Amino acid sequence: MTAAIVASATTRWRHTVRMRSNKSTNVPAESPHPASERNGTWRLLLPATVSGPAALVDLEPGTAAAFRRSYPWAITVSSNPAALMGVARGVYWDGQHWPLQNGALALLVVDERHADRTALTAALRPGGRRAAIVPARRRYGTVPYPRADAVERLLRKGWPRSTDAPGQWLRQRLATSVLWRLSGRAGIAIEPDGPGLVDDVVADLGAAVGSTATLRGVLVSGGHNVILRVGLAREEAALRLCLTELGTARLARQRKVLAGVDAALLAPDLHAHMPRELAVGVTHGLVWRAETWHQGHLSPGGTRWRNRASAWEAAHDVARLLAATAPTGNAGLGWARAWARGMDQFGEDAAAAIEAALMPIEELRLPTCWCHGDFWPGNIVLGRGPAVVIDWEQGRAAAPAGLDAVFLELNRLAISSRVPIGVAAARAVQEPRALAAPPSLGGVPWWEADPALRAAAVVAAVVVHALGPEGDRRGRTWAQENLLPLLSALAGRPI
Repeated sequence: MTAAIVASATTRWRHTVRMRSNKSTNVPAESPHPASERNGTWRLLLPATVSGPAALVDLEPGTAAAFRRSYPWAITVSSNPAALMGVARGVYWDGQHWPLQNGALALLVVDERHADRTALTAALRPGGRRAAIVPARRRYGTVPYPRADAVERLLRKGWPRSTDAPGQWLRQRLATSVLWRLSGRAGIAIEPDGPGLVDDVVADLGAAVGSTATLRGVLVSGGHNVILRVGLAREEAALRLCLTELGTARLARQRKVLAGVDAALLAPDLHAHMPRELAVGVTHGLVWRAETWHQGHLSPGGTRWRNRASAWEAAHDVARLLAATAPTGNAGLGWARAWARGMDQFGEDAAAAIEAALMPIEELRLPTCWCHGDFWPGNIVLGRGPAVVIDWEQGRAAAPAGLDAVFLELNRLAISSRVPIGVAAARAVQEPRALAAPPSLGGVPWWEADPALRAAAVVAAVVVHALGPEGDRRGRTWAQENLLPLLSALAGRPI
């Protein structure tokens, strides 16, 4: 009966997802992606407040949008008319004749790779501050790494490497050496130099924990958060600074998940694999949370995560420990519908097929527990000590026991085969031996479990991934690349 429901719903969904007109399909259209604001993260190097007019000149649209969050009164000046579309305070200029009053600006933020510096010499008032993206051959103090239009971290000479990923030390040394000037890339120059918002955050952390505090790194985590590496007197901290309301909501959810896991623990063993919270606070209206910094390899690349490497078993040890020590009961009546809630963003037919595929877990009343929800190499720090799992914001309390292990194995298959996670999931549904080290289900070894139950476990793991963190929407492209192959496999069709 369940298989028939899945097949019927999948047929309808396959038809709608391929239709050209969004008016006749119940699958949401791909929402237009705004330009990424992560490239403007270096705005944190400037003061939180500026007494006087500010101008943003010839910045990439995402960078300009990020700076407008800090300085909403700033005037956006651009020689590209398209960059001014939808901007309330925008002024066009020809790149040679400054359109605003000379000597009026308290802050000038400019991309001098595109703007003529000489045309801006009179724009600042005495004591005004200039912050610029400059060609690497010029003098600068901070490196937007690896590129100013694809920022992953901010680097300064003397800061330690942020991970033990292969080649990380060498690449960071290169980016902060004189050789970077020959790379054709960019640096960030701020004149005159002085404390910025990030320094105020670091000082507040130091005051909260009663320690000296020194900034030692900035990692960019999308446009909603940044991670500050802060050196304290006796340890190092990873401080998550929320830049948007959505970032704040996600941090609140993570703290709620961590509190729930802690309350459910039958034994404290899991704490060795989790960062310890140091402090929370608000600085200039931005919420932050600091936890212990864990240095290690944080990447699915390199030898540490090869298909048969020992890292996978170390990760499985943590997944098993979480499932065993943070139980929450059993999957009862209505579990499948509750677990699939939110999947209707991909259409009602897709949601119905997913719910039907999950029913074996509900019917067998499998044990449930807390799960991490995004248990893959990018969230598992492998260092000299125990494996440490970070980023708990996708955790859920009623996960079927073994879900994190299933998702980990799906990632192993996806990484080794270089396919999307949905294709890996489809293969796991169709081929019992596709996963290298899957967990037992209800006390039954994976390969001996009912195929419908194995499929349900795979679907449950993909649902958490599909829903993503709060406020995320995967969209049509993700559905075509991931959900369509999985639903086809559930219906017994070729992927």
